[in-house]
Amino acid sequence: MIELVTVRTADNVELDGALYTPKAERPAWRRPILGIHGLTWNFYRGPMRWLGPAFAADGHPCMSLNMRDHDLDQPKEFELSHHDLRAGIDYLAERFGQPPIVVGHGYACNKIASYAAQSGDERIRCNVLTTLGSVKKYRPEIWDSVLQSARRMQGDVLVVQGTIDELIEAKPRADEFVAAAPGCSVEVVHLAGGNHYFHGKEAELEREIVLWIAKTERHGDRS
Repeated sequence: MIELVTVRTADNVELDGALYTPKAERPAWRRPILGIHGLTWNFYRGPMRWLGPAFAADGHPCMSLNMRDHDLDQPKEFELSHHDLRAGIDYLAERFGQPPIVVGHGYACNKIASYAAQSGDERIRCNVLTTLGSVKKYRPEIWDSVLQSARRMQGDVLVVQGTIDELIEAKPRADEFVAAAPGCSVEVVHLAGGNHYFHGKEAELEREIVLWIAKTERHGDRS
């Protein structure tokens, strides 16, 4: 089932999104997921278009949410991105009774890694970052800020990098993030044959994420 939703940020910006819900009965639903798009994308295009339904099929209600810079090809108001994340987190926490897992692609990973430091909100203890670190090439000051902010992150983090991503140096960026986030348990997966957008590897990416989420839930993530 797909439901169109609109949330409002603390600084009065309306953000639209799509909420994908499982077919199973409500008691069987698992933890909600907040999906965040990268540059040039929005809630209905890019990896979050197909990851949302895939997560719902695995039992996770998933909201793919527009950021205030949706559809733009240049970073804008990065320092305000925590308001957008907070609006989505609050919506899902209120509706489903627990804070979500946050999953991002590309530029969204920077917002997610900086969220705790920017917002002071420490509820999020389970994050998935796919295609991490490309911002270093075109806005290195943002990457430097992300690495500083990552020290405030806690809990469990999955980083998935494509091995044939033409836009980033996948291993060095992941290594930099791991070193910058000592408060997290970070697992890094280098997905064979994956490019920047995981074209042709959609099923493999989804499987890596849901298996990791299941593993952290079994072991009791730090939420």
